[in-house]
Amino acid sequence: MPTPVLRNTTYRGFGLSLLTVLLFAGCSQQNDAFLNRTFHKLTARDNGWFNANEKLKEAVATIEDTHVDNYDEVVPLFVYGTEEEARRVAPDMEKCIDKCSLVIERHSMNIEGKEKNSWIDDAWFVIAKSQFYKRNYYEAERGFTYISRRFKGENRQIESLVWLARTAIQLDQYGKAQSALDQVTNEKKLPKKFDHGELSAVFAELALKRGKVDDAIVHLEAAIPNAERKKDRVRWAFALAQLYQLKGQEEDAIRQFAVVEKMNPPYEMAFHAQIFQALAFNRGDSKELRKKLNRMLRDDKHIDHFDMLHYAIADLDLKDRDDSAAISQLMISAQVSTTDQKQKAKSFLKLADLYFDDRAYAGAQQYYDSTQMLMAEDHTRIDEVKTRARVLGELVEQLAIIATEDSLQALASLDEKDLEKKIRSIIRERELDEAAKEQAEAEARELADSNPVQSKPPTPSGGGRGTWYFYDPQQIGRGMTNFKRKWGNRPLEDQWRRKDKSGSILAEEIEEEILEESAAKGEKKEDEWKDPAFYMKDIPKDDIALEASNSRLCGALYTSGMIYKEQLKDPDNAIESFEVLNNRFDECRYTPESFYQLYRIYLEKEETTNYFSPDGSGSQMYANVILDRWPDSEFARLVRDPNILQADEARKAQEELAYKEVYDRYRQYMYGSVIVSCNGVIENEPRNHFLAKYHMLRAMAIGGMRDNSGFRAALAEVRSKFPGTDEDRAAGELLAALDRTTGAPPTPPRDAGTKGNYTQGQGQHYFALIVPNSGTDMNAIKSTISSFNQANIASTPVEITSSFLDPQHQVVLLSFFESKAKAMEYYALFSRGNENLVGINDQGYPAFAISPDNYSQLYKSKDVGGYTTFFTENYLDRQ
Repeated sequence: MPTPVLRNTTYRGFGLSLLTVLLFAGCSQQNDAFLNRTFHKLTARDNGWFNANEKLKEAVATIEDTHVDNYDEVVPLFVYGTEEEARRVAPDMEKCIDKCSLVIERHSMNIEGKEKNSWIDDAWFVIAKSQFYKRNYYEAERGFTYISRRFKGENRQIESLVWLARTAIQLDQYGKAQSALDQVTNEKKLPKKFDHGELSAVFAELALKRGKVDDAIVHLEAAIPNAERKKDRVRWAFALAQLYQLKGQEEDAIRQFAVVEKMNPPYEMAFHAQIFQALAFNRGDSKELRKKLNRMLRDDKHIDHFDMLHYAIADLDLKDRDDSAAISQLMISAQVSTTDQKQKAKSFLKLADLYFDDRAYAGAQQYYDSTQMLMAEDHTRIDEVKTRARVLGELVEQLAIIATEDSLQALASLDEKDLEKKIRSIIRERELDEAAKEQAEAEARELADSNPVQSKPPTPSGGGRGTWYFYDPQQIGRGMTNFKRKWGNRPLEDQWRRKDKSGSILAEEIEEEILEESAAKGEKKEDEWKDPAFYMKDIPKDDIALEASNSRLCGALYTSGMIYKEQLKDPDNAIESFEVLNNRFDECRYTPESFYQLYRIYLEKEETTNYFSPDGSGSQMYANVILDRWPDSEFARLVRDPNILQADEARKAQEELAYKEVYDRYRQYMYGSVIVSCNGVIENEPRNHFLAKYHMLRAMAIGGMRDNSGFRAALAEVRSKFPGTDEDRAAGELLAALDRTTGAPPTPPRDAGTKGNYTQGQGQHYFALIVPNSGTDMNAIKSTISSFNQANIASTPVEITSSFLDPQHQVVLLSFFESKAKAMEYYALFSRGNENLVGINDQGYPAFAISPDNYSQLYKSKDVGGYTTFFTENYLDRQ
């Protein structure tokens, strides 16, 4: 019996040995045998590629699920994530890259120039896609290009060409994207499972990037029925509706948004599909749309979007040419806004534009000012909004001066009895307002006490109508009606009780407003406004006070006229301002200028619109007045020879160049030469357009030569000769600073355009971080950066060193990145605010990519500011 046991043991050992031999034989990557191919295919697929691909899909799903669309723009056809999301998934993408790199290293069977393992192209594909979602587009481009060329005929070749096009689009390489897509369409036979919907959508994305909306529409119409995923089909259908609307195809847009609504999209997209149907409406009866919007207002699940619903109703009102109703709806939209600051900004902006178009500039200024506080800095109209808010703010300031001085002079003209009667009426009206305010506050407190549960907004639910007052559109509408009955159509603003003074210089009954404003300034003393003496303190009671009031009035009328003329391009209101000035004063500080501006306005009208005034109030009338009353003035000279104005502009351009040359010498510390040049201009060119700047530059040069007393005297001269100018303000600030210090002169300012001797290059680059010496643990910084690199760029070896740049700063240097593009990719990754770099990349330390030659220049010059400017202009601005 023992013999069989021995025999079985022998057979078992032989079998194990044979299996081991076969496994070792199968491990060979150079043997093109069935066993070898099977082993490497199974191991590549199941051990490495599968896990990496699943992690990649999870990361992409997370990016797509957390994406928030900006419905003010055409929604993206593909969701790639933000820089922040790319930073967040970067560690997972690195793991995918590492796993698939290991698969390629251990299981690639490149025999006689042909890959025998059919899963290797899949591994390369995961690597390229991982680089893509890391926003490392150049590496992704290299990966997809390699797959499309190396694995011709394999299952990933055509897909890689599509992704190559998607990558090229992100890099703004539209020609390369078109070439890749053409290669796909030129294929005689595409794979069975090829995603035709994706191909058409990529064509559409390329067309949109090129501004070819019509082509994008055609491609999207082909993509939607062929979409493999429902979420893609819904997204593309919504984008198609937006493009129809963009092209003015309102009926197609409304129809397409209705289609999207029936596709069971996510809530936000479904809601916007309904809103955009109203916004796309342009003709016919809006009754049904209004019913739909009002029905949505009764549903609490839309509570955070009530502002948008009122905005849509306002849009319908504007299309029905009911501006008053639209303004009311826009005000309600702003009032009921909860979390959507963008929508609130849109409502404010629409109100501002309506007031501006109606030349109600005071109301427009308030809404533009509110808009700029909410509007994103990258909004297409942000500069326009800021400019209008600033310009209208200056105008409103001048109108307030006009109103104040007019009303005070009107009060000064009353006899003592009438003045006392007027003041008593003002006090009585204020008392009534205060009583009404107290009553409203008491009612609100009583309501809150009796309904404690409703004292805060309810959370959205899927049920019926909201119960909190400010979320009930009918209650708000009723409140608005009562408000208007008492106060009229007042804009939503601070101090709303004050009347709107916009559009007219001489407003009637303005004295009440000014007295109320004067009372408001005295709120520190609770009952001060009840004292009649409080209202009389600013009334001009003698000739000197009246002359000062007239001077302020003259200046404000002229300044407001110039704002209308030059900045608002509103010649009608400009004419009104200048004519009021001329009719009000026989002669004041700005009378000649006022007549000249009227001459220029009417001359332009006559030359551009064939304007003719039957009463003779044209340019010639004002020219005659100027030549008669001020024959030796500069204005008379310009009337006699209008070409002088063009010559004056040419002279100003030459003077600007000369000033810049002197300023450049100042920046090079050539103080003596600068003083000589400035003195020459000051003595010999009294009409130089830059005379104030020469005075200021001379003062700065004197300060640079450590002449403290001379520096102070020169600054004082600037203030005395050029009051109200930028140079006056700057000199005042410097004198104040000198008073606070020992009188050390200022260091020369560095021009914002400094570039030094830096040159551009595409080759090897460092990444440099400038950190202060004091309070800095350099070893900790380098260790933190090293850990960050391991987590995010493990496949890119870099060396981290540090050295002293100057007594105050050290430079942390990462070397080398093989190209400028690689260094900029790292710069973007480093700058994104990774939590692993807290305390380093959030401290405002200068950081930049820099070539070896430029680093040598920087190290010699220590000019970090100069190179930072060069980096911004030549690296960041050109990306």
